[in-house]
Amino acid sequence: MNAGFYRAFEDRYRGSRALITQRLEAYLPFLLPLKDIYADCPVFDIGCGRGEWLELMKREGFDPMGVDLDDGMLEACEALGLPAQKGDALQALQALPDASQVVVSGFHIAEHVPFPVLGELVHEALRVLRPGGVLILETPNAENVMVGTNNFYLDPTHDQPIPNLLMSFLTEHTGFARSKVVRLQESPALHDEQGKVGVREVLTGASPDYAVVAQKQADAELLGKFEAAFDKPYGLSLDDLAVRYDQGLDRRLSELQSSVDEVRATFFEPAEFQRLMAEVSQQQTQQLLAMKEHYEATTEALQRQCGAMQEALSQAQAQADAMTQERNAALENCHWQHMRAQGAEQQVEAMRSSTSWRVTGPLRITARAAFWPARHGKPWLRLKLRHAAPHAKLWVARRPAARRLALAVLNRSPWLSAKLRNLLAPDPVNVVVDPQHGVIDHAPLTPRGRAIENALQAAMRKG
Repeated sequence: MNAGFYRAFEDRYRGSRALITQRLEAYLPFLLPLKDIYADCPVFDIGCGRGEWLELMKREGFDPMGVDLDDGMLEACEALGLPAQKGDALQALQALPDASQVVVSGFHIAEHVPFPVLGELVHEALRVLRPGGVLILETPNAENVMVGTNNFYLDPTHDQPIPNLLMSFLTEHTGFARSKVVRLQESPALHDEQGKVGVREVLTGASPDYAVVAQKQADAELLGKFEAAFDKPYGLSLDDLAVRYDQGLDRRLSELQSSVDEVRATFFEPAEFQRLMAEVSQQQTQQLLAMKEHYEATTEALQRQCGAMQEALSQAQAQADAMTQERNAALENCHWQHMRAQGAEQQVEAMRSSTSWRVTGPLRITARAAFWPARHGKPWLRLKLRHAAPHAKLWVARRPAARRLALAVLNRSPWLSAKLRNLLAPDPVNVVVDPQHGVIDHAPLTPRGRAIENALQAAMRKG
């Protein structure tokens, strides 16, 4: 990837520094009690990017340090004087002493690394955190259908989406005392319980990001200072919006039925209808009859529409369930393929490192050399022999012993003699005699030498 590409990509699609800083303030309730527990508050941020989190931590009185591999991102940190260095996140964590940090954070880094590497990051974070220290891992929320099926793949460096249940289980399995799923960045208008929730809101309204906030084990008194932050609900899930959509649809259907019942009670009860019929003229009676027919047709159409809406809702729910199953199957298949590829790679490395592979190396080289002509076919071999024949003729002609041996072999093998006679037999030697200088040449020449000789002769004749 070209230098500066990812920084330009982040500047366009992630948002301004002010917006990102405002979003990151959602984590402060989990961190502020640490200032009352520890005099120094070192914070280590992996994949620090443009440094919005480092800037916020300095503003709140913490002592942050960031690490990132992208030079374009680090330039933004350097321009603001933020403490950041270039390096690999896992190696940087491994270099930290035990129980040296109060916060380890990683914003939108979990989806960039393979899951085994993420597991090592979580394990190292647990080691370097102090008692009661907090790990924050933020990532795109695949629970949002638009994010999980489209927006996640906009970033070319993303590896795979991570469901929040998997991330929280990873932290708890590693040894953290507790974890909290914090859903983030949903539209504030969706928090209004009376607001309308349609199909679009169900598909795109769930929190587009989430974070798992995990806390290291400590005594009960220390952990009690964080209860308010860990007990509070955060964001909107897909299930929340689907339930609200169902409730809203039921409410609208009930209101529509009430209106229909009210109209029926007012105009079309038998006694009331007979009284109206007696009071109005024939023309008005016909109008009332037409209204009644129109009402019945409208009622029937509304009932059909309600049935269609209920069927559409059922289909949408079935599609959502199918997409969830398909996503889970795809994730499982990807994990299986990844593990299989790792196993195959380890087997290949083990084979290449084995003694038998090194011992049989010369044999493989000899075999490749022996079968090289056969792989290229007879036309290739014939062409190479035709190119080598003049040089072989010249070499044999200059060595009488080799010439005698070659002729003896050819005389004993008529078949070989017939195949190679045209290639190995010397050409007739044209002895050129110059009256002034005597014999010019008695040795056979290659085609190129013969061409040079002919050119020289032509020049001599012209002169």
